[in-house]
This record gives sequence, C-alpha cells and structure tokens, in this order.
Amino acid sequence: MLLLNTCLTVEEGRPASHAGRGWEILTDTVIRQVSAGEHPVVFMLWGAHAQSKLALIDTSRHKVLLANHPLAAVGAAAALAFHGLRAFFAGARMA
Repeated sequence: MLLLNTCLTVEEGRPASHAGRGWEILTDTVIRQVSAGEHPVVFMLWGAHAQSKLALIDTSRHKVLLANHPLAAVGAAAALAFHGLRAFFAGARMA
C-alpha cells in the first residue's frame, strides 16, 4: 500500500499551504508511473486535491474510488470511522 498526498509538506493548521511549490511535479510523476505499471491497482482519491489527479490514471485498467478526505470529517463518529480504518471503504464511490 502506498499513501501519497498531493503535497508532501504543509504548515500546521494550514491545509494546502505548500501547494504550488513543486511537490505536484513529483507526486504527479508517481501517480503516472503507478498507473503505467504492469498490474492493475486500486487508487483511493480522498478529497478535492486528490480527485483532481483522476486524469493521470488509466481508469480502463485501474479501479478508482472517490471519497471525502477523512480529515475533513466532523464529529466523533466520523473520527472513529477514519481511525477504525473504515475510511477505506465507508462512503467511497467508483470514478
């Protein structure tokens, strides 16, 4: 399993604060390389930033699941769903 954010650094409490600083070049390349790989994989795109990368994925070969970003969840039940690993399945939809 590979978990990859669109940007690899951020200022605490400021989501996407390092967007547009070059990380996207690296992470887009990783996504393209995984998509071009020999074996089909499942991509889980959490939130709008990740979902903007859908065009980089060969959806004819790979499964793509879309869901809200788990850290955007509000409330105890949502936090429990994420920390209980149900975030990998709950609320996901196919691209």
